[in-house]
Amino acid sequence: MFSLPTLAVIMLLALKFHTVQADRCPEFCICDNIQLTVACNKGLTKIPRGFSPDTRMLDLQGNHFHYIPANSFPDTAEVVSLHLQRCKIQEVEDGAFIGMKSLVYLYLSENDLASLSPEAFKGLPHLTYLHLEKNRFTQFPKGAFRLLPGLLALHMENNAIAKLEAGLLSGAEKLRGLYLTSNAITAVAPRAFDPAPDLDTLHLGSNKLKEVPSEALSKASSLAELNLSHNPIHWIGAGVFQPVAATLKHLYLNHMGLEKVSKDSLARLGSGLRSLFLEGNQLEELPDLRPLTGLEVINLAENPLVCDCPLLPLRKWIEQVNLKVRATCGHPPELRGQRVKDVHVFKSCPGEKPTKPAKTESALINILCYFAGR
Repeated sequence: MFSLPTLAVIMLLALKFHTVQADRCPEFCICDNIQLTVACNKGLTKIPRGFSPDTRMLDLQGNHFHYIPANSFPDTAEVVSLHLQRCKIQEVEDGAFIGMKSLVYLYLSENDLASLSPEAFKGLPHLTYLHLEKNRFTQFPKGAFRLLPGLLALHMENNAIAKLEAGLLSGAEKLRGLYLTSNAITAVAPRAFDPAPDLDTLHLGSNKLKEVPSEALSKASSLAELNLSHNPIHWIGAGVFQPVAATLKHLYLNHMGLEKVSKDSLARLGSGLRSLFLEGNQLEELPDLRPLTGLEVINLAENPLVCDCPLLPLRKWIEQVNLKVRATCGHPPELRGQRVKDVHVFKSCPGEKPTKPAKTESALINILCYFAGR
């Protein structure tokens, strides 16, 4: 057993060592030893060394690294979040992040990456959120994520990816969110998303798709949110959402130039759908929305709806639901801009019941009739 003086010396040395470790801060960096963060944003050309092993967040945004060599981050086993945005990175070497066993968030956004090797992510068993938006990818880095078994969210917005091939998510079986907005995608292979059965959020907005990729969704049995806005999809046929009808809760179909929606395409989504966005299309009529009994949000604004008898079911539905429905007439010209629920053109339509007189009015008529008959 150690004597009390010996224990005191050991504790003092340990405390001194910890203080020295905590005080380590590379040149041109700002270190916060309370928050355990380090920021180095001085236009550096090489990744600094000598970070405190206690560091939790490492911010290296806005430097000029151009490439990330192997083993670039020694003694950073406790880092949870690594920021490498806007560093002009063109290449990430195999094993670049080796040893960062606690890393959860990796930001490689706004760089010049066009490809990635699976080995680049070696040694990141807990990486959960990966940001690769605003790079130079023209192809989806298929297979690049096979060493990331815990990946939940992948952001690849604002690249130039042209198509999604079968099995592109191999190795990312636990992926929940895939964000591909603002690419150049024209086609999605039938089995593109099969390796990720837990996928619940898919953003494909602002691409060049001309049809809903129904076959690619055949195994997406957990999908709850689908965004297809700003694609040139002009027609939605019956059954296109059938593969995800049991789970889909939020559907975004804004600004697509959409001209026609099959009467069965939305009805089959049933009571599970919570929000439906159809703003800014070319719809003159709408299918029956009554089966969508679970709707909480709906936007039909900026559609040239023809306010005539065929639109009567929509008018009745708007009156019955406890929702704020943005829907205005586009035709005929004299009704343009008026809210569908406010126009009186539907009163002459077959099946529209005449307005019942108010109770006080009915009572007055009965009294007058009584005295007239005496």
